[in-house]
Amino acid sequence: MNKEALYSVGCDEMPGAPPNGPPPVPFVLAVGVTGHRVDMLPEGSIPLLRGRIRDVLMQIKEAGCALLEAERGSFAQYEPRLRFVSPIADGADQIAAEVALELGWELEAILPFERQAYRDSLATADARGRFDTLVGRAACLLELPGNPTHGLDAYVMTGRATVAHCDILIAVWDGLPPRGRGGTGEVVQLALTRGTAIIHVPLAPGGDTRILWSAFDPTVLTVADDPGVARPLERTDVDALLRGLLMPPPDAQEQHFLRRFLHERLRRIRARIEYSLLLTATGVRPFRARDLTTRHAEAQIRDEWRRYRAGCAEAHHISAEIDLLEESYSWADRLATHFAQTYRSGHIFNFVLGGFAVCLGLSAFITPHLKFEEASLEVLITMAIILNAAIGAHQQWHRRWLDYRQLAERLRPMRSLKLLGIAAPDPPGTETNPIPKRWIDWYASGMWRAIGCPSGDIDQPCAARLATAIADHEVEPQVGYHERNAKQIELLDHRLEQTGMVLFATTLIVSIATAVGLGIGADFVSRYGNWFTLISAGFPALGTAVFGIRFQADFGGDALRSMATANTLRQIDSELRKDVTLSRAADLAEQAARIMLSDLDEWRLVNQQRDLSVG
Repeated sequence: MNKEALYSVGCDEMPGAPPNGPPPVPFVLAVGVTGHRVDMLPEGSIPLLRGRIRDVLMQIKEAGCALLEAERGSFAQYEPRLRFVSPIADGADQIAAEVALELGWELEAILPFERQAYRDSLATADARGRFDTLVGRAACLLELPGNPTHGLDAYVMTGRATVAHCDILIAVWDGLPPRGRGGTGEVVQLALTRGTAIIHVPLAPGGDTRILWSAFDPTVLTVADDPGVARPLERTDVDALLRGLLMPPPDAQEQHFLRRFLHERLRRIRARIEYSLLLTATGVRPFRARDLTTRHAEAQIRDEWRRYRAGCAEAHHISAEIDLLEESYSWADRLATHFAQTYRSGHIFNFVLGGFAVCLGLSAFITPHLKFEEASLEVLITMAIILNAAIGAHQQWHRRWLDYRQLAERLRPMRSLKLLGIAAPDPPGTETNPIPKRWIDWYASGMWRAIGCPSGDIDQPCAARLATAIADHEVEPQVGYHERNAKQIELLDHRLEQTGMVLFATTLIVSIATAVGLGIGADFVSRYGNWFTLISAGFPALGTAVFGIRFQADFGGDALRSMATANTLRQIDSELRKDVTLSRAADLAEQAARIMLSDLDEWRLVNQQRDLSVG
């Protein structure tokens, strides 16, 4: 997000700039609208509806500014943004958009099809004139590839896009179940099942405005007419709603890890290279100069995002504010890589030095005149192992690696989901309780919110080309990464297995030779007995160290998971290239993001108990 593009909407200005580290989350709140067309509104109800919508937006704005004032430390030192998402159809959509602009909200307009065709579909000259005014005042305009002759499908897409880009949905609605595709009732149900909060503005003069939110009944999936999810529109409930949506999880440990992430710094030189040396020692790949520095990874991320912008956004004339997303992803990805290498190197350090210490202790039989030096060196090795484990546990290399990798993989697919206009990541938390429970979910949701709605004209040919471009620049690279990763770590696991087998086989041969020699009274046993002792006791220690490295890293399981993910993503990649509709492309992109996160969730469960310890 460009700082110059941020402007105040009535809250106090927040001076200052982000620290020289990962970017904090800006304060952004998006409200959308869905509602009946003008011919469905009761006669004479427009002034009443306008007043109710004004009251809703005023309450949200005041509660948002109060929350920001009380919790400034949780957000970036940018000016806040309040966005209003509307399809600007005649009726409730136009009324709400006009009220929002009057109150200083930033309008984001989403049209079901090309703007001139949509304008022509409006019922009256007055509605078309108001449409022109709203389009002229909109901060962004997204035109979807609907067909005016098949309006229901187009309105389904519009509703989906509105829900994708808002935190709260104002529903000017008669309260009845969906009576067909694309109607207000269907949009309300979609929003509720996705965890989006709904403010129901009733059409009847005597009806009460209320909040519908699945988090009010967090134990089961709910529907719009379930009283368990409803609350009256009162300031205390609005405050609770915004706090649940916008604030980090209250858990002290989660807040600690969020603060730690925001204060992370990356050194240019990588001190822990044991993992890279292991790859070289086992013949998996040669040691490279870039293994010693973070500059290559930073440049690689920058080049990859530049290619993505050129091939996806710029090539299809779709704009979205993804600068802040790129910066956030770059930090998360580089930190994840750093702590992965640090954590893995720490384990290799402990296992290898542990095995070497055993061999060193046994070598006293061969070089008795160096017993003091060997004992001193063994003490130093033991102290190094304990210190390495203590530092790793204290600095939580393990947790930071897992968290930052999960965060990076949540952030990267957001660029494609945004460009598709109607797609969105899965809501944070759970299906029944869409409130972030972990700081990475909150941070990712905040960055999604900060991007806002894209601008551009997506007709059907553009949608098909964009799907192919996303396959080229988003999905296929992930397929390639997972295939390469699977092959590399499978080879590493195989080489380590071979090394362990050689060590144990050598031990077996020496043990048999010793037994045979003792049985026949051969003098070579007494002549080389100390060496035989070193091999028969030391090599199993080294073999056990190799086994420990394999077990702790779970290279074999990681390879299987990577290949399974690659195969699934390959199917999605193939489907994206089949001249698909925008809805189909959005479904596929959402599923691709879901698959990558599912792989990470399983991977995290496997690894989260394997912290660096000597116990």
